[in-house]
Amino acid sequence: MKINIRNFALAAVSAASLAACTSIETYPDGRVDFDEIFANNKLTAGYLNGCYSTFNMVLDADISYGTNSFLDAATDNAHDVDDLTSGQFALWNNGGLTVVSNPIVKLDRWANYYEVISRLNIFINNIDEANVLNEANRTRWKGEAHGLRAYFYLRLAKLYGGVPIILDQKDYSQYDYSKVRPATFNEVARQIIKDCNEVLNNPEIDWKSGVSDKDFTRINKAMASAIMSEAALYAASPLNADDENAMTWAEAAEICKKAMTDCASNGYKLFTTVPGSANNANLIACTAYDNMFIQKPVFDNSNDPECILGKARVQVWNNNTAPIIAGHTRAGACPSQELVDCYETTDGKRPILGYSDAEHLQPIINPEATLYDEKNPYANRDPRLKATIYYNGAYGHLQESTPNPTIYTGKGAKHEYATNTLKNTRTGYYLHKYFNITSTRVANNDGYLREFRFAELCLNYAEAAFEAYGTGMPDDAYKAINDVRARVKMPSIPKGLDPEELRARIRNERRIEFAFENHRFYDVRRWKILDETAVVTGMIPVDETITEEPILDEDGNPELDDEGNVKTMEVRKCESYQRISVGKSAAVADKFLRMPVPIAEAVNLKSHTGLEFQNPGWGK
Repeated sequence: MKINIRNFALAAVSAASLAACTSIETYPDGRVDFDEIFANNKLTAGYLNGCYSTFNMVLDADISYGTNSFLDAATDNAHDVDDLTSGQFALWNNGGLTVVSNPIVKLDRWANYYEVISRLNIFINNIDEANVLNEANRTRWKGEAHGLRAYFYLRLAKLYGGVPIILDQKDYSQYDYSKVRPATFNEVARQIIKDCNEVLNNPEIDWKSGVSDKDFTRINKAMASAIMSEAALYAASPLNADDENAMTWAEAAEICKKAMTDCASNGYKLFTTVPGSANNANLIACTAYDNMFIQKPVFDNSNDPECILGKARVQVWNNNTAPIIAGHTRAGACPSQELVDCYETTDGKRPILGYSDAEHLQPIINPEATLYDEKNPYANRDPRLKATIYYNGAYGHLQESTPNPTIYTGKGAKHEYATNTLKNTRTGYYLHKYFNITSTRVANNDGYLREFRFAELCLNYAEAAFEAYGTGMPDDAYKAINDVRARVKMPSIPKGLDPEELRARIRNERRIEFAFENHRFYDVRRWKILDETAVVTGMIPVDETITEEPILDEDGNPELDDEGNVKTMEVRKCESYQRISVGKSAAVADKFLRMPVPIAEAVNLKSHTGLEFQNPGWGK
């Protein structure tokens, strides 16, 4: 059965979007004349640029989740204050998610992704015969289209699992949807890898993109390597391991290793630049890890050699941190105690081994973690804790009218824990990552999210190698994870660990290295541990003492006001901390391992094929 694609939302493309760059002849019913497009060099280039426009819009939306929060709020890494307003994460956590009400994955994403895939299919299947003035451009453009298609199939597969693989469209007028079949995740992954190899084997595509900032998101070989690495890791993971012809961990390890080593050979490496602090006391304690997330990625990676693909700027100062400056509206995704408990002490010991109760209010303290102090729980911890989370007593890196930059979450403090306002934390913690001290209500200078960065390639390889070879994994796999730890001066993970302990260390490294980078949401699914992530707790200070102490200048002398009086500031000292229950997620059943296919799409596909495309547990 052949159907007009304009009656099918799977690939609904408007001629207007194509005509935005230049004039394109259309039929009376709105169909595009593709013979005209591919007969003209300028129109051919404009068509591919239109695909990039969609890619850039999707990239901004998908890795930022708007400006209001982070996807970690749908995990055990954080709890969002939107529970007070029945917002998107409230619906998620109370189990109210349905096929027709899914704010985490907007229902138009399926259609939007397949829209651009259809456009790319048409480009790939016509470019060889197109009237292109420069053969090098023809070669490069075709490779870029394959890379873009790989990216969108990866996005679809991460959300929905095995999705229809559609490749052979030459126009929009007719397509035989009766031949469409459900695919497994592994089948999609192998198609992604095939498309990525088209990029890697393309002589006209380099490892870095373009000659200007506007070209930063054009497909390059590093992006293809990152896409391939992630696709292979996910394909071999427990969620997809039962697929027919599933990828083995050894195969995934080989792919991940090649992606890592090839990128390293072409200038990509871990970010190690520490900001100068001589003229700014707020930056004294700032590490390279802090600094990376306030850097804007540029086309030649000169300021951030770790970034492979990154674009979206966030507004942490306004939507996702402590009430610090004018314009602040909400605390957003407040980090959880469970996440805080994951950060090791500086000697590499995990201070909290687990919990003796179902509510996670009774921690099991590791007797070997001698650097851990219950009364001063944030001291002597992995530097990424301070770089990621504002805790009680943390140096705020704040731009305030008051000279006291310290974060205080105790009763009566400016940043206090509260359950009745969007502006204050629900967990006792605020997000620090991405926050730039120079941000203001009229000048957002906060940091940028990375879709892919070199550290991910390192940890992808370490995980795949462990799952393939156990504690006997190659030395370069140990080096991959330990290089990431060395960046923040954490000790190496040693050889000789129990296999389960090593797996736990590798998974924990991903959790803290990529906190609030949208990895945890997918990791717990591919590991099939969603049922372990329901509880979210926090911690607040109790038994505080409050004093007024003099403000000292750089020489240690008290500062005076205009009338000669000593300036003072409020100083709070906490004697103990209390863990608090914040919430439980009801979205932990197996059906939440994959997102529901939009109902209209599932129904249409079934009507033309007689096959079921809806994911298990989501009904019809």
